[in-house]
Amino acid sequence: MPNKTIYVSEQDASLFEEAKNIAGEALSSVIARALREFVTRHQKKAQGMKEISLMVGKADAEQEKRFIGTQIKSWDGFSDDKVWWMRAVIYKTQKGNWVVHLSTLSKATLLTNKKAWKESGDYLINPGKSELIIGQTIKDFDHKLPHELYFILIGLMEKEEKPVEYLDI
Repeated sequence: MPNKTIYVSEQDASLFEEAKNIAGEALSSVIARALREFVTRHQKKAQGMKEISLMVGKADAEQEKRFIGTQIKSWDGFSDDKVWWMRAVIYKTQKGNWVVHLSTLSKATLLTNKKAWKESGDYLINPGKSELIIGQTIKDFDHKLPHELYFILIGLMEKEEKPVEYLDI
């Protein structure tokens, strides 16, 4: 196995020691893993992908989720029962998965009947929540998305499979 010498500045020595303690393994494997991630991120950036950072969960308890990918499409629309106004952003990941970041923004009455929205007290409701739905095939998204969004995703997946249609004319 080849030896590589890494020179570490005095100010970074404690960082290297802490990384070794956290990992509980040889520092070389920690460095190799970090370099692998660094190289992959830059290769994917060259292909038009970037690191995506999203907040997921309920408004008061969100957690940050990150992945390498590219944004494909956004959508705004109603839930199937027409009660909620929703927003979705569709991504394609570096590993070929599809990701839908689906957010519930407000009661639909805010847009459809503002007077009823005020009278009912719906403005007091904070539905703010979002989720990540991840899959490789359309079956992975079945019954997890509003119908309108589901059919948009079907179209995007079909376009990905056959980006060009060759006509014999």
